[in-house]
Amino acid sequence: MPPHRQAVPLCVTLSDHLNNLIIRQKLLTQDQEIFNLDKFIWTQDDYEQMGWHDCSIYGLTFLPVDEKGTTNLLFDIDYIFKWVNPTKSGQPFSFWVSPCTLLFKDTFALIINVDRRGGTTDMLEIADLYLVDKVEQETNNWIYEWNIDLQEGYIKFKSSGFEQIVRQKPILTDGQFLTVEERNGVSFSQTPL
Repeated sequence: MPPHRQAVPLCVTLSDHLNNLIIRQKLLTQDQEIFNLDKFIWTQDDYEQMGWHDCSIYGLTFLPVDEKGTTNLLFDIDYIFKWVNPTKSGQPFSFWVSPCTLLFKDTFALIINVDRRGGTTDMLEIADLYLVDKVEQETNNWIYEWNIDLQEGYIKFKSSGFEQIVRQKPILTDGQFLTVEERNGVSFSQTPL
């Protein structure tokens, strides 16, 4: 089992199981009341309030923009909107997670370096996404240099900005990623929920 996917301990007795269900329901009720999604499309202007640590990548694709060869780079990710602190010491975190399309516009200068030798070939996991540089080419026309650090490599490129499109309402889960069924498969849809 990959190190980022921890097994959930089994309950020893029926009463332990029922107590865990009650605690889980209270956690769901508390956090459902306090969690609000601010918007459904996020951009480079929101970068400072966002974070991609431990987000899983289900796929990436290139979307041609014009006949000149300009392309957008799209990632299908599970974005962790919120880490929920355990209600009791020793319990694991819970997470508000939503499938999103992360679209970088007009990308160029792409470098991909991923080394999975000796490991599994499941999903890639983002360690962090860095804005390395921001240069104004013309008035209000910016070029951004990005570095996506992965747990096992990196993806570097430049673009004219990004949009992160929320495709589904966030789900409270014990893991940092959703099942394929919970997220309705792999998608690069640019339609917000």
